[in-house]
Amino acid sequence: MPRASRKGEDNGNAQQHEGSVSRSKQSTIVERGKKFAAYDKRGRLIILGYDRKIVQGYANGQRKLRSKRKRKD
Repeated sequence: MPRASRKGEDNGNAQQHEGSVSRSKQSTIVERGKKFAAYDKRGRLIILGYDRKIVQGYANGQRKLRSKRKRKD
């Protein structure tokens, strides 16, 4: 069975940044087809998933946890 046409798919703005967080601490969200991936500032993969809101929320939560751990050390 043939795959669905991807003519309507737009990946022109795949790398999206939210303006509320500074870029040095902000995770990067990248869209690849139907999946979203979040990377930290060092380029390490944080989470991979199908729902951008869940991926973004988890990445922001991890950023907060890592900053708390850093303060304790």
